Amino acid sequence: MAATEPQLYTVIYVLANSSLLSEESSVDVKRQSGSSPAKTVAKGYAGETPGAPMTELQVSNMVPAAGMEFDAGDFMATMKVIEMGLLSHGKQLTFKGFIVEDSFKHSASGDAGYDFSVRGVFGKWE
Repeated sequence: MAATEPQLYTVIYVLANSSLLSEESSVDVKRQSGSSPAKTVAKGYAGETPGAPMTELQVSNMVPAAGMEFDAGDFMATMKVIEMGLLSHGKQLTFKGFIVEDSFKHSASGDAGYDFSVRGVFGKWE
């Protein structure tokens, strides 16, 4: 495709325990290897020491006047495992983890929003 040709770019859909979060307005997924740099006197940086890989997910939802579509409170209070799914570019990333924080925000002339963060096992786009 030529550099001047316009392209259609992907969207992403977020699922919590197989339920679509239709009020999702923003998502940030971060996968980490958990590795540490291996350093030696002779080589300096010599490579990586394997660590504990994980996935972190930050989801922002809009909040209609009728109420929140999803409330992470029960998951946080009981440390209940949740399965998160992401659908994008013809692939799916699914992982299980824990909701570790949430926040509700609103401002004058602004949107009401609900954010929550999930930390879990390393997920792969498949």
